[in-house]
Amino acid sequence: MMENPDQNSDYALRAIQEPRLRETEEFNQWISVPENKELFLDLMACKEAVMRESLDRRRKAKTKTRIWVAASAVAAVLVLAFLIPSLFPSFFIKKEEPVRFFAATVSGEHVMLQMDGHHEQQLLEDSVMDIKEWKTLTPDTTCCQTLTTPRGKSFLLVLSDGTKVWINAESSLRYPVAFNGKERRVELKGEACFEVAKDEKCPFIVSADGMDTHVLGTKFNVRSYTTEDRHVTLVQGKVQVTNTNSLSSVVLQPGQDLTYTETGEEKISRVNIATYMAWTEGMFYFEDSSLEEIMSSLGRWYNVNVDFERVELYNIRLNFWANRNAHLNEAVELLNKLEKVRVEYQDGTITIKHI
Repeated sequence: MMENPDQNSDYALRAIQEPRLRETEEFNQWISVPENKELFLDLMACKEAVMRESLDRRRKAKTKTRIWVAASAVAAVLVLAFLIPSLFPSFFIKKEEPVRFFAATVSGEHVMLQMDGHHEQQLLEDSVMDIKEWKTLTPDTTCCQTLTTPRGKSFLLVLSDGTKVWINAESSLRYPVAFNGKERRVELKGEACFEVAKDEKCPFIVSADGMDTHVLGTKFNVRSYTTEDRHVTLVQGKVQVTNTNSLSSVVLQPGQDLTYTETGEEKISRVNIATYMAWTEGMFYFEDSSLEEIMSSLGRWYNVNVDFERVELYNIRLNFWANRNAHLNEAVELLNKLEKVRVEYQDGTITIKHI
């Protein structure tokens, strides 16, 4: 194994330029070292960022950045930019920087916003709403709103307290227009990543399918899809997670993941945070994950059905990473290169077969 940092950098660059090298046992051994994996992903991100920046510069002459902004002095601020290719935006987004996010191509599906007691309204991709317009729409700061994302689209939401919420595909978040009480409580279905604004006197609580996650100021990911195990993964800070059925509580430390299985089992484990946070940076990134978990994420993002030829294929374990902005066919090709299963896509359905 290489000990010289320059040798590692050269090897990582060669692996980026030569995809076949990434299929070798030598590469698998090399990238199993955490420092090497981090180096490879960083260099890959730089390559993609340069390509995207070049493409964005060419497109700016033809189109405007599509942003929908809705705000008031006390209301949540929604910031959305659809269909603008980018990779690895900073997880800490500065206020003065343009917000860029991701969307797969999904025909007829839109992000929807609903206020309590009102009809849903579609968030238009090419419109801009200013503060005055938003005030007239939400005069009652005690009401709640529900933001829903379809399969294939993600969303960045900035709440009234400054908390940033990255909402994954096929998810919904219900939140108050303004936090007026002794706690800041939101309700999640699906998956979201939270960067919580600090307020020691007013804890932030995420309710998700029988879990209450209490925080004061931290960053964490919550996954609560109805057909999957539920997860709370802590990036930094400290959170307390309460099972609202048994009332049992656990406190997580950075780098820990709490899993509630479908059978009711609770498990805390030390994890690679990147595998849980990669979606916020425009990547699919799985380490030793079941094929069922991988295909569930792909199906949700590309809005396709997944059909396994045999049940035993569910539990095949893979390492897999890909750009979420890439076409579905590219993801299928990458899976087939692993030579574990045969993956076929036709007429809106991905079929998994034995080789």
